Amino acid sequence: MKVLKKLFVLILIFSITFALSACGGKKETNDNSSSDSGGKKTLTVSVEEKYADYINSIKGDFEKQNDVTVKIVKKPMFEQLEALPLDGPAGKAPDVMLAAYDRIGGLGQQGHLLELSKEDVSAFDEKDQQQVTIDNKYYGVPFVIETLVLYYNKDLISSPPQTFSDLEELAKDSKYAFESESGKNTGFLAKWTDFYFSYGLLAGYGGYVFGDNGTNTKDIGLNNEGSVEAITYATHWLQDIWPKGMKDVKSSGDFVKEVFTKGKAAAIIDGPWSAENFKKANLNFGIAPIPTLPNGNEYQPFAGGKGWVASNYTNEPELAKKWINYVTNEDNNYKFFEEYNEIPANPAAREKAAGTDNELAKAVIEQYKSAQPMPNIPEMAEVWTGMESIMYDAASGKKTPQEAADAAVKIIKDNIAQKYSK
Repeated sequence: MKVLKKLFVLILIFSITFALSACGGKKETNDNSSSDSGGKKTLTVSVEEKYADYINSIKGDFEKQNDVTVKIVKKPMFEQLEALPLDGPAGKAPDVMLAAYDRIGGLGQQGHLLELSKEDVSAFDEKDQQQVTIDNKYYGVPFVIETLVLYYNKDLISSPPQTFSDLEELAKDSKYAFESESGKNTGFLAKWTDFYFSYGLLAGYGGYVFGDNGTNTKDIGLNNEGSVEAITYATHWLQDIWPKGMKDVKSSGDFVKEVFTKGKAAAIIDGPWSAENFKKANLNFGIAPIPTLPNGNEYQPFAGGKGWVASNYTNEPELAKKWINYVTNEDNNYKFFEEYNEIPANPAAREKAAGTDNELAKAVIEQYKSAQPMPNIPEMAEVWTGMESIMYDAASGKKTPQEAADAAVKIIKDNIAQKYSK
């Protein structure tokens, strides 16, 4: 009886062990596995669908050099970045991806991006390095640069305006009179109700977001003397020159594009992303740096763009770093420029692009020299909220320029204190 009982116990233990082994012994796999069916390592690269052909065109050499398979995931950039904090720990995130500069700092600070070395960004200048740095750590390599530029209609003016005095002269020309509003003019337009567009004006007069190169949230310079002077100047355009539609926070951007496309504006401030739409509209337009401000200073818009980053959850960190250095080298970065007309960040590729007859490249590269990197700390989100209605409040007469600036900064400070206080 005792023998049978012992035998029964042994059989029971064996059965439980086998069952547990069957359930838990197999590692769960996902679409972003680090090896393919042949045992070769796999590197998963996430890009927008429109960039897939480019990745396919350059991945061959990388695959041969590193005995690896490059797998492409087609996903919108911001969707991929928003998914990383959840997909990474779950093993579903890609190894490498593109990221807007203003998202790199926050994701890196939160531990979602692989830290890179100084050597990985040594070819880039201080401004470019600042785009991918937070807390003195590097989390990406620059790939594309962006900033606002001036578009002008070559059928209306023969050369780009050089100063804001030139733009003010356009605003006096009756051929740009806005027919439905007496005394209003559309010779020059800029979406200054949007802080992204108006920041270059404020910065040109001495305003700034955060002190210490965008890192000191205790020091906000958006209501200092220079910022108020800039808001006062913008109010002059919004109240005295432009149609009332330019005060609309939500629709003024569409108004600017529509008027320019119809040939009713000689010059506008807009981003490089609008060039393709103006081409489709068959406009005879030119692109140039933004004219010098009335105080003699350069317009200083935000310097933006995107860089390559690696997930901190990748199983192939060294391979991911190799890819980032490979895709951002001179040849591959310039090839990207040739295919998509996005301005390369790689210094050698950028210099090469500047030497072409591409007006967009020349203008962005020149304007980028005076542009300021957007703060890439999480607190920057509160700045957009605080500055949302500042120009409308000043231009509508609800507040003086100083009152509007003070109110905006108070919102920013209060929100930062509420959400980020430790």
